[in-house]
Amino acid sequence: MVKQDKRLAPTPLGEIVTGLMVERFTDIIDVEFTANMESRLDDVEAGKQNWKDLLADFYRDFSKELSDAETALEGVRLKVPEEETDEVCELCGRKMVVKTGRFGKFLACPGYPECKNTKPLVERMPGRCPKCGSGILKRKSKKGYAYYACERGAECGFMTWDVPTAEDCPECGQTLFKKSGKGRMKPFCINEKCPRFLPEDQRGYYKKKTAEDGEPAPEEKPAAKKAAAKAPAKKTAAKKTAAKKTAVKKTAAKTTAKRTAKTSSKKESKA
Repeated sequence: MVKQDKRLAPTPLGEIVTGLMVERFTDIIDVEFTANMESRLDDVEAGKQNWKDLLADFYRDFSKELSDAETALEGVRLKVPEEETDEVCELCGRKMVVKTGRFGKFLACPGYPECKNTKPLVERMPGRCPKCGSGILKRKSKKGYAYYACERGAECGFMTWDVPTAEDCPECGQTLFKKSGKGRMKPFCINEKCPRFLPEDQRGYYKKKTAEDGEPAPEEKPAAKKAAAKAPAKKTAAKKTAAKKTAVKKTAAKTTAKRTAKTSSKKESKA
């Protein structure tokens, strides 16, 4: 399923799978089957029917249908219909089609392998380029972020993160843009000469605070504070070391005094 104009729409692959299910499993792909199964499950909950008997009864017919479908589709290769576009291949003149690869959808020439031309698939947006009046395309950056650029590319050079809308500015007539993101966003004009022009810093995007915004920029003072904070710590450590040395000296002096006292007492007893 894909979302189109706020509605879910089936993909070509989904339509093929649904067609096979309807063809091969007619009794399951049916509204009456769902209603009947819910009623029987209610009987299981009420204790009127054994759940094992219910599963055995369902699987008896389903197993036969599944076996018949596997036999009928053995060796069959399903081909998903290709979505043709208005983009013309500049190498052979065929209309290019949309294909899906490892990295998403892309445009490819249907004349493969004679023609191997491919192109990135871009989405055309409403509105006009404010620089040259050409169309605007939706593209993706290397990191996967969406941005909007003029279809003329580098020749024009216009690029913005703001989303173009189908509305025109009532003052200057140029295309109005809105902030990217979910939810309803109020459109604004990006024409600097227009009285309705909205500067970038007022469009609601996150901006890193700098010294120009009135916030304190990193200076040498914090480093000086850190150095000053380290200095008392060093002094404290030095005091602790000195105190330990003094304690060791006192302990050594006491030990020496005790030994001297014992030696003198021994000499006196011998005398």
